[in-house]
Amino acid sequence: MGGLLDKANATKIETVDEEVVAEKVTKVVDATPSQKGETFLGTANPIGLGLGGLGFILMWFLNNYFLEDLTGPIPFGLVVVGIMGASFYLVWDSIDRQKTVTLAVGYLMLTAVPYLAGLEYGSSPGVSEISVSEESNELSFVVRGTFTSATAEILLDEVSLWSETLDLSNDRVKFSVPLSTIFMGNSQDYLLNMENTYSIHVTSTSSGSSSVDIIPKLLNREVENSAAKIEMRTETQTTGTETETTVTGVSVESLVGMFDSSVSAHDGGTHNMSDLSQQRLPISSDYTIQLKIIKDGSQTYQSELITVNGLDATWISSATGGASGSTNGWLAIPGTATDTLGNEYLARDDFFTGDDCYNFQIVVTNQFFSTMNDASPGTGVVISDNAWELNFDSEESNSEVNTCTP
Repeated sequence: MGGLLDKANATKIETVDEEVVAEKVTKVVDATPSQKGETFLGTANPIGLGLGGLGFILMWFLNNYFLEDLTGPIPFGLVVVGIMGASFYLVWDSIDRQKTVTLAVGYLMLTAVPYLAGLEYGSSPGVSEISVSEESNELSFVVRGTFTSATAEILLDEVSLWSETLDLSNDRVKFSVPLSTIFMGNSQDYLLNMENTYSIHVTSTSSGSSSVDIIPKLLNREVENSAAKIEMRTETQTTGTETETTVTGVSVESLVGMFDSSVSAHDGGTHNMSDLSQQRLPISSDYTIQLKIIKDGSQTYQSELITVNGLDATWISSATGGASGSTNGWLAIPGTATDTLGNEYLARDDFFTGDDCYNFQIVVTNQFFSTMNDASPGTGVVISDNAWELNFDSEESNSEVNTCTP
């Protein structure tokens, strides 16, 4: 009897369990997305995450490049909050909640701190976005604050070089200063020691003021040193059983910037600075470079003029046409001939007039130089002497190209 009851109970339990499972399965199948706590984007995680990430990128772009200039800080902040909220929702619905919060907080800190640092509340002006345009040759900076107008000055060791008063629009104003009006010499020497301290001082209509030093590298504009090195170019011809090697010319390279003025040319056509082991400070500015070759006080050759804007050098070569290079290292001087690989060099007959001491001068003409605003401004020209003995006639390709005194 007991066995029959146990068997009946077991059958009943199994039946009930099957009904419960069936009911739960039915509820899950029939549930709507809202009942499951999901949305369309929640079921398509890559789409939600991608759109949310795009929103964060859009915020960064507007913050740095566009929106604030048109709207001002307050409307700008509202737009940022709106995009932030939408992006937060999309990402929240696509990835782990804790990770989303961490991402949002980190982004807010990344974008808000620089923005608030430049927006000085109250009467004290904030100075930011200090930069130099290589195209317009202007130093510019932005002043922010809650006042009507601001007077800005550029100072050199506390002496005023320039000043201007402008009205603020949307709590900001941008000042632009021609470099030609304020440059009085490089900020640093080649060892990065301070030579001249340039600063910006701003006073607001509410009598608040602030000062900030200009980043030194922005006002290192004058080339103070130049150097040259040469390499003999040869050509070997075989006629029958005889082989002859002749000198076809030399290739010349120049180095400009700031470095130790005591460096000099070395035997073999090299230079102290050949491997750039000596400390050197490149100069980003506007100037020209030209090679002049002197023998016995008379010029035997003058290269095309190389024009430099920033660190970019351009020229027109008689051998290859338009060409370009960088002054952030050794720069090849335009030649009058090319080898089989297309490399330019200075052909022997275009400068060589017999064995002697040849001085390869690198002439730099600065647009910005320390005395340009003086009563007697000078020329801003830097000339380096790099002389070698060229014995091509007597020794041909065996010439040692040793240094000499021009």
